[in-house]
Amino acid sequence: MKGFIFSELLLFMEEKQSALFVEEVIAAADLPNDAAFSRIGAYPTAYALLLVSAASKLSGIPAAALCEEFGTFLFGRFVVLYPDIMASYASAESMLEHVRGHIHEDMKVLYPDATPPEVTATSEDGDCIVEYRSHRPLAHIAFGLIRGCLEHFGDNRKIEWISRSESGDAATFRIAG
Repeated sequence: MKGFIFSELLLFMEEKQSALFVEEVIAAADLPNDAAFSRIGAYPTAYALLLVSAASKLSGIPAAALCEEFGTFLFGRFVVLYPDIMASYASAESMLEHVRGHIHEDMKVLYPDATPPEVTATSEDGDCIVEYRSHRPLAHIAFGLIRGCLEHFGDNRKIEWISRSESGDAATFRIAG
């Protein structure tokens, strides 16, 4: 996993709680690198899971809910950090339809060792169906990212889970009015 995600995760925790909370999470997670992340480095997904687990235990908020909140926060950060990409889409659905073919392909150009998830969006009976497949168990973050995308574009439709794997590495979502 790219260090950028770890940096944003720690920023999310600091903004949601406090700098002291982040220090407590880092201590509780007991990571081999003491949570020293370079934004361009790559780190095991297990480190993120340890951080989220520690944050969940310390805050009393379920890990799944934290991941969904983080996904929404992360989309907001993408808006700030990548305004040109965001400006090239007129709607949430158009952006979601191009995650795989445009956004993740651009990411692989910037970070050749990146292995982004497979995200596809299709229209079905007036709804948008989004499928997430990854080698990482981050479906709850995907849910939050989609929710953040809808909010950014002022799309009032609701997102719901259709299915998800037990491990969290695959999920299907419906966006419906």
